Amino acid sequence: MAKLEFDDEGSRLVEAINTVPDTIERRRAIMRTLNLKTGERVLDVGSGPGHQVLEMSPMVGPSGRVDGVDTSESMLRIARTRCEGVSNVEFHEGNALHLPFPDATFDAVMSSMVFEYLPEVPGALREVHRVLKPGGRVLIHGCAWGATLWRSSDPARMARMLAVWDNHLEDKALPQTLNTRLRESGFRQGDHAVYVMFNPVLNENTYSHWLIEFVRAYNASQGVAEEEIDAWTDDLRRLGAAGDYFYSSNEYIMVGWKP
Repeated sequence: MAKLEFDDEGSRLVEAINTVPDTIERRRAIMRTLNLKTGERVLDVGSGPGHQVLEMSPMVGPSGRVDGVDTSESMLRIARTRCEGVSNVEFHEGNALHLPFPDATFDAVMSSMVFEYLPEVPGALREVHRVLKPGGRVLIHGCAWGATLWRSSDPARMARMLAVWDNHLEDKALPQTLNTRLRESGFRQGDHAVYVMFNPVLNENTYSHWLIEFVRAYNASQGVAEEEIDAWTDDLRRLGAAGDYFYSSNEYIMVGWKP
């Protein structure tokens, strides 16, 4: 099962997809649920190019602190540039199974679109539990990729393309079991929310415009024929130009509390 590579090109795509209105509003939904307070210390696991970290910085204020952890050197480089001069932000190289912090460090931990890619979710949840203070909370956001609705003039080709794309995940249905896994890892269930990623149009300011680029690159790396990928892409762009476009996916925001 081959994973996405967040090299310079992959990081460029993440940077682009994080700037569209769809993902900006998604981050706002995450922050409404996390409900940060002044003075809190918060960790972003899989912080990517640093958009969420930068937006959390003023929420905790100068008496608080925001840390980001990522495995990708390219992502960390972008994030550090983005947050240069922000005094209450720091980025660290690390991964969800080995968080580089002492026990009981954080008031809150959040992670967006990361846990469905992890081969060892229980181990990652144990690490989050370890670095949280008693009474602290974790927020995990993920997509139910198996429930994606994407209009196509050739449903069979769309099914083939998405079947390959599914292989970039460890668990495309993680939200269905996440509350159980949180409970088994010692958390009490907290608030939850649904964010619907809905694009009835296609242009550079939509989430699915950039998702197409991710799928193209990944499926090409898995040996899908260029002709198949181009036909799939051209069909979506024709539907967009004709006003017949439709993309929708359900994303879930779940909170657990450490007793």
